Amino acid sequence: MQARLDCCYSPRWLLCGLSMFLPTLALAATDANQKVIRHPIGLVLSEDGQALYVANQLTGTVTSIDVAKKNVVSEVDVATRLSDMKALPSTRFLLATDEAKHELVLLKADGPHVAVQQRLPVSPYPVTVVVTEDGKRCVVASLWSRRLTFVDLPSGDDVEARVTKTLDMPFAPRTQLLVKDDSQLIVADSFGGRLAIVDMAKRDVVHVREFPGHNIRGMAVSPNGEMLIVAHQMLNELAHTVRNDVHWGLLMSNDLRWLKLNSVLTPGSDLYEGAHMHPLGEAGSATGDPSGLTLTSSGSVVVSLGGVREIAIGVEDDFSLFRIYVGHRPTAVVADADASHVYVANTFDDSISVVDLKEREEVDTISLGEQPELTLVQRGEQLFFNANLSHDSWMSCHSCHTDGHTNGLLNDNFSDASFGAPKRVLSLLGTANTEPFAWDGTAETLKAQIHKSLSHTMQSDDPPTDEQLTALAAYVETLAPPPSIDQARGTQSPAVVARGRELFGKLQCTNCHKPPVFTAPDTFDVGIYDKEGNREFNPPKLLGVGQRGPYFHDNRATTLEEVFQKHKHQIERDLSADELKDLLAFLRSL
Repeated sequence: MQARLDCCYSPRWLLCGLSMFLPTLALAATDANQKVIRHPIGLVLSEDGQALYVANQLTGTVTSIDVAKKNVVSEVDVATRLSDMKALPSTRFLLATDEAKHELVLLKADGPHVAVQQRLPVSPYPVTVVVTEDGKRCVVASLWSRRLTFVDLPSGDDVEARVTKTLDMPFAPRTQLLVKDDSQLIVADSFGGRLAIVDMAKRDVVHVREFPGHNIRGMAVSPNGEMLIVAHQMLNELAHTVRNDVHWGLLMSNDLRWLKLNSVLTPGSDLYEGAHMHPLGEAGSATGDPSGLTLTSSGSVVVSLGGVREIAIGVEDDFSLFRIYVGHRPTAVVADADASHVYVANTFDDSISVVDLKEREEVDTISLGEQPELTLVQRGEQLFFNANLSHDSWMSCHSCHTDGHTNGLLNDNFSDASFGAPKRVLSLLGTANTEPFAWDGTAETLKAQIHKSLSHTMQSDDPPTDEQLTALAAYVETLAPPPSIDQARGTQSPAVVARGRELFGKLQCTNCHKPPVFTAPDTFDVGIYDKEGNREFNPPKLLGVGQRGPYFHDNRATTLEEVFQKHKHQIERDLSADELKDLLAFLRSL
């Protein structure tokens, strides 16, 4: 990783290694009849409306669809793991992000034919890209390196794109939206409810706003330019995981939030003045996990509801949202120019739904190819994102454990056999071999903890089956820890990490956080209490701890630094500045 990052921003490397714009690279086409899992996650409709381009996450392919004939024309390998795709305005070019190869891929789309023109290394783990209206610049958001990469795109005599700046972010970014004539960029936290405002001229974070939400998977600006529309979920730490609170949407809600754009952009302004929300679902008929959003030319908002196989359509002045049934885990959604149809990527079905907006119904389904029989882990993945496992379909496992990680919020569930002491949602990344589970360590196996979550937290209407529990556990056990943020940024120092590891042992941190998973099967009194007086906790694993936060069971420590400086966590003496630096470097390396 270090070597890759060293070459990534070398001017000499940019001049010599990126001259891929000259010949068009010929790539192998994927057999559409081959039985593979594709997972479509991105859609681009050509400006003439004749071709639909589909970014397939797992195969790294782009499928071209003839819109009139509603069939697949071609499928071409362009990457290893695609995470997003956008069009360059008034051109035949597309931009795609390869999350596995850490690249921005420039594609040329000539009707049904797609070919790679350039591969540009960007900050590791890119997940989204936005393009300015003039097509001259783009910004790539990278998840685990927590960075934005600013890129100048080819124009005029320029034959290749080039990185102009990388910007460290205060959180793991994902959804992006350019506003105010591309002068400002709003970047959403991939897990929590923070919005960073970036000045595009200075290419720097101006300020960060926060609201009580998480899983922000869609943003748009209203047709009059006054409102910021945000699709998200909201977890209420004051509600309990009982049937009544789940049923009425008091525990978890799925919402379209309308905020005054100027209020979002102005530091210190009242974020909620003139704001309102549209609930995505209601008691008895809820809608878990908003997963994508688009605005049609007629001003309608279309939201894909990944947990319940639906999309919701509505306008600002109409409180009701019309819901339409589509395929399994709808994510990306795009509308045609005259707002007559929308196209929906059904990630788990490997299909595209064609929805007639006037008739308000799915009129066609386009298969991207036949799927093989799902493995146990793949069945578990589908269950993990399935909100129908909860009472009234309010939430899925993903709702709290975003993409297997954590939304970082507090939840008052009955895992500790009490209500009144909400606890931080734990990350499931790197969970394998870290039993027991839950803050009090009472779940001896992963299946036992999942059973408790489905039955008591999500209040499932039907008892979970052993097959479901086995599949879910198998999937969760495959979730690797997130990469070290310092390693992802290329700033990790082996010498500093080694000193921190030695200090970690000398301070006897290994008594509770034993390598290699950095936890222990026991509970310990660590000198802090929850609101019900409970004082013994099972130590959370430290794998990926640098990608988490806030910390402790009640989020009392905002940063890792506060864990030791403010709360003196199990440290009998003050650490020197150098010792703290070494210890934090070691923890961030895990």
